[in-house]
Amino acid sequence: MAVPKNNINLEAIQKTRDALLKGEFPEKREFIAEGEWIFSEDGQFQGKLEYPSGALTVVTDQPPPMGGHGKAPNPVQYCVFAMAACYATTFMTLATQQGITVRKLRVQAKVVANMRAILEVEEGPVNLGVELTVEVDSDAPQETLEALRAAADEKCPAAYTVRHPVPFVSRLIKIS
Repeated sequence: MAVPKNNINLEAIQKTRDALLKGEFPEKREFIAEGEWIFSEDGQFQGKLEYPSGALTVVTDQPPPMGGHGKAPNPVQYCVFAMAACYATTFMTLATQQGITVRKLRVQAKVVANMRAILEVEEGPVNLGVELTVEVDSDAPQETLEALRAAADEKCPAAYTVRHPVPFVSRLIKIS
C-alpha cells in the first residue's frame, strides 16, 4: 500500500471510483444522523454517530440565554464545525489528487445568525451568511491554491448545500 500523501489515501479513492464505474459501489449514499431530546440538565439533545471503527455519542445544549444549560456545544456550532471539516477534507483530497503537498491547513467556518429573527422580534432570514477562511502552508503557487479553493467551493458537499437550493422535507410522526 502506498504511503498516504497529506493523510489522504488516493489508492483507496481510486479503488472506490473503479468499483463505482463497474457498478460494484452504490451511486448514491445516505448519511443519517438521529438523536433524542434529553430531559435533564446534562444537555438538550444527544445522538450516536457510528463510523467504520467505532461510535461517538454527541450532545448539544443551548447556552443559558437561549434556554439551555450551556453544558455542550450548541447545534449550530456542530453544523459550522462539520462545514469546516467537510471543506478541509475536500480541499485536501483535491490537493493530493493534483500532487500538491500541504504542510498545514486550517479552515475557519463562520455563520452569522440573525438573533432578531430567531427570537421572533422581527421577520427575516435566520442565517445572514456563511464565510469560510482557508489558511494553507504549501510550496504551490498562489494561483494554484486559489484554483483549489474554487474547486473545493464546487465539490464540497457542505458548501454545495448552502450555495444551492436542495430538496428539503420534514415529516412528523405522532407516536402516542
